[in-house]
Amino acid sequence: MLTQVGEEEALKICKSLLERCGSDALMAALGLPPRNKLMGSIFRRKCKPFFTSKADLTADLEFLGGFIKFEGFKRGLAFPSSYATGRQVASILLSWKLKGIYADDYTSQGDLIWKSVLLRLKRAETILSSIGIDDPSLALESSLRSTKLWPLMAILTSQDVTEGYAHLGGPLYIDHVEYGRFTVTNYVLDYNDLEKLITFVEADINAGFDLSSPLSEIDLRMGDYHFRIALDVPPASLGAVDIRNLSSMSRLSLPRLISLGTLTVDDAAIILTCIERGDPILIFGKTGVGKTTLSNAILASLPRSWRIVTVEEVREIEDLSKYGMHHTPYEVTSNKLDFVRFLLHRNPDMVFLGEVLGRDHAEALDLTFFSGLKVMATTHARDFKDLTEKWKSWGLNLPERLLAVKMDEKRVVDIRYLSDMGWISPPSPSERWLSHVRSLEGAYTN
Repeated sequence: MLTQVGEEEALKICKSLLERCGSDALMAALGLPPRNKLMGSIFRRKCKPFFTSKADLTADLEFLGGFIKFEGFKRGLAFPSSYATGRQVASILLSWKLKGIYADDYTSQGDLIWKSVLLRLKRAETILSSIGIDDPSLALESSLRSTKLWPLMAILTSQDVTEGYAHLGGPLYIDHVEYGRFTVTNYVLDYNDLEKLITFVEADINAGFDLSSPLSEIDLRMGDYHFRIALDVPPASLGAVDIRNLSSMSRLSLPRLISLGTLTVDDAAIILTCIERGDPILIFGKTGVGKTTLSNAILASLPRSWRIVTVEEVREIEDLSKYGMHHTPYEVTSNKLDFVRFLLHRNPDMVFLGEVLGRDHAEALDLTFFSGLKVMATTHARDFKDLTEKWKSWGLNLPERLLAVKMDEKRVVDIRYLSDMGWISPPSPSERWLSHVRSLEGAYTN
C-alpha cells in the first residue's frame, strides 16, 4: 500500500461523497455541480462540489498511473498521478465504477489482465467524456487502480526498472538501470497487496503453494510487459516478493551496457570475436549480476542472417525475431542433452543454452561445441577456481578454447581463455568486431 500521499483520507472522502451525492459523487469530486434535476434543493446543497488543490511536484521517474519523486540519496516517494492534479478522490471513485469489466477473449492470465485494463481505460475515458472532462492521466490511473496491479505492479512498469522486492511489512526496494538500487519509502508490502500477488500464482495452472514449498514463481506477460514474480508466503515463511521486469532487457542493448560501464568496447568485441571463431562462451557470477542481460545483448548484436536457437528452462531471452533476426526459442524442462541431440539436425548458427545447472547441462554444452556449433551459456560461480571445481564435481572438465566471462555487481570484471596451459588472457578482438561495436554507439534499445 501507499502511505504519506493521502490515500486513507481520500477513501474517507469518497465514502462521504457517495453518501451525500450518490451517482453524482464523481462529478462532485471533479468540482462539478450535480446534474440530477430530480434532486431536492436540500440534497443538492449537501452534494457540493469538492475541490482539492494541486500539488507542485515534478516526476523523476514515471510509471503507469503515477510517478516517483526522489527525496534524498537512494530514497524516493511514489505518488498517484492524481495527487499532483488534485483529483485523487475522483480517481478512486472512477476506479470503483470500472471494477468487474473483463475481456472475453484472452490467451493467458497476463493477457486477460492487460486486455481488461485496456477495456477499463476505454470505459473510463467514456465516463469522463460524458461529463465534459478530458483527462487521459486520470483515466489511466483509475483503470490501473481498479485491478490487482495497483500499486505494486504499476510502480514496476517504470522505464528502466529491472527488479523490485519487499518483505511483508517492509518498503519496496527497486533496482534501476541508471539510478542503481533505491528504496520507495512510502510503499509498504501489506497483507492486502501480498494477497493480490497470491491470486496471480493460484490462477496459474503450473504454480501453487503448499507447506513443503512456500516459494512459487510465475511469469506474467501483459502487452509489452513481462514480469517474473517469485513469492514466499506465510506461515512457512515471513512473506516476501521478488519481481523481475524482464521487459527491461530490450532497453539494455550492448552499446547501452557499454555506456553504463557494464563492459568495455574491447570486452564486447572479444566476446563477439570468440563467438565467430566457434569458441564456447560461458558467462558466470553470483545471482543477480546481469549474466542473462549481457547474454541477451550479445545475442541481439549478432548478424541478422544468423539462425539463433535459445534453450532455457524458463524463457528470459527476448523474442529476437522482432528485430528481424532468425530466432527460435525453446523452453526445455527435461534433459537438455537429449534436446541438443535433436537440435543438431536443425543446424543453427548459434545456440544459447541458458543456465548450466547440472551435469546434463554441462554435457549439452560440450556436445554443442564439439558438434561444431557456436554456443553460449551462463552459470553460477564465484571465481575461475570455483568454476573449474564445479565441472570437476560433475566428473567433467571445462572444454578447451572456452572464453569465461566473470561478472560481479553488474560489471564484467575479468575475461579469461582456457588453453592447454590453463587460464590465459583472451585473444585480441578483431578489427571487424571492434568497428561493429563502435558503430552501435547510441543505440539504447536492441
